Amino acid sequence: TMAAKRSTSHNQIEQQCREIRRKISYPQAPTALLDISPIRMAFSRPLLSFLCILPALAFNNIPFRQRTLQRKVHLAVAGNDLGSVDVTVKATDLDDSLGLSPEEKTVVNIHRVCSPSVVYVTSVLLSSSSPVSSARTRRRGKKNTERDNSQKQKNKLPNGMSLGSGSGFVIDSEGYIVTNYHVVQSAYESNQALLQYEKFWHDFAKNTTQNIKEKLSFSRSNVMDNVEGVLNRTVNAITGRERDNGTEVLPAGIFVRFGENGDTDGSITSYYSCEIVDVKKELDIAVLKIIESSDKITNLLKPMQFGSSSNLVVGQSLVAIGNPFGLDRTITSGLVSATGRSVTGVAGNQIKNCIQTDCAINPGNSGGPLLNLKGEVVGVNTMIISASGSSSGIGFAVPGDCVKENADKIVELHKQRKLRDAKRKGRGWLGAAVATSSLEESLRKRLLSAYLEQNKNSGQEMGAFITSIDTKSPLLSQQGVFTTSITNGNVEIGDRIVSVGGNAIENAEAFVRDMKGRVEGENLSLTIENVGGERRVVYVTLGQIPL
Repeated sequence: TMAAKRSTSHNQIEQQCREIRRKISYPQAPTALLDISPIRMAFSRPLLSFLCILPALAFNNIPFRQRTLQRKVHLAVAGNDLGSVDVTVKATDLDDSLGLSPEEKTVVNIHRVCSPSVVYVTSVLLSSSSPVSSARTRRRGKKNTERDNSQKQKNKLPNGMSLGSGSGFVIDSEGYIVTNYHVVQSAYESNQALLQYEKFWHDFAKNTTQNIKEKLSFSRSNVMDNVEGVLNRTVNAITGRERDNGTEVLPAGIFVRFGENGDTDGSITSYYSCEIVDVKKELDIAVLKIIESSDKITNLLKPMQFGSSSNLVVGQSLVAIGNPFGLDRTITSGLVSATGRSVTGVAGNQIKNCIQTDCAINPGNSGGPLLNLKGEVVGVNTMIISASGSSSGIGFAVPGDCVKENADKIVELHKQRKLRDAKRKGRGWLGAAVATSSLEESLRKRLLSAYLEQNKNSGQEMGAFITSIDTKSPLLSQQGVFTTSITNGNVEIGDRIVSVGGNAIENAEAFVRDMKGRVEGENLSLTIENVGGERRVVYVTLGQIPL
């Protein structure tokens, strides 16, 4: 207000602007980074006008997403303390003031946009949750349990033995995270061992109870109830399973942190407990889900987008983001050294079409994303070849196309299972698979070439190529639906879905997107076109997704 009331000359205004520029600082650099020369106050505007215009300076466009930076600036003009104000600027203006090259700007922007979605993943064998010790803990150690619970409430890492750590990244706004299976393998196997141990004894109790019912007859039903109660209590005592407010406690816990405030030791950053939704050992991937639900978690969950790994070429630039040695959000850059590599995964099988890169990948990078220069995930870093155990320029990533396909299925099934448990209708199921990515593009070119040879109009919408139909699909009730088949390298194009419910389908992505909005039991009309261009309409009732 004081500045607004002060009438100053043009030279005085410029001097005040220079003073403000010297006082604006950012954590990334010790000096002023904002160029205010475009605003020269040539019309004797008061200083307040400058402060209002500052956030609206012109900036360049970021290649894949617009970003802004917010900093608190302390202002003092002509000896008058104006206090602190929040100044928001676009990230590209900051880059321009640093004189970054276009290549440097791209990598910097990728880190700004994508690194908040990369998490540190760690697993802990909880100190009081083994089958032998948990029963003993209930008898003598309520204080230990209370202490662990208080730690969980404060989002601190609980006490216990570390079972391994690595990286992961968010793929869904509901808290789903992808990482390597070998990052959580020890925790997964520990929990599965306990579940199998318990299953054995519970099955034993169930079978014993059933045999007693069949062999003996009691006149009073309460006798049988007492026998069953004794067996169940015996099983609970043998398994020693802890329960926390009715929730079963597994021996190993999975926790993630987002690396807020840029700290690397976890003293400030919160840890969030996760469940292992499912694993795909053959691809060395696992899908986790954050258990906690809060506004803070929602703000942290920024899903990363997948790109096409099948379109990568040798020499293409890549960047990797992860947490090597626990150092949050570390970014390294490199190239596609080779494609189509086969590496042996933790399951002992060959993971095909892996991406070889010279991006620096170290212990702790496992499970982190490998990105193209659009900021899209094209692979999941999984292993290195090194004599020292650290990066030697030979790293491998599981292809992003396979990761996306399998992770999407795991997430979808988990969501549907939760809906079914809640007695709610889930997504409708057609049971037909369609060609995607490179296969779809190849089929499109082949079909278009055939149309040109026959002087036929290919039409605007090519639709989705049906590649397979499930044995329980409602589409099987329709006669004469042919799928695209590949035999000994020979491709035979089958039918395509060109319209769903009257809505034209451009490609497989559009078809999948449309089907995600359908519910089970919905009656749907599909327009199917064969390779000869003949169309017919079929009517189906969407089924329930098999779990």
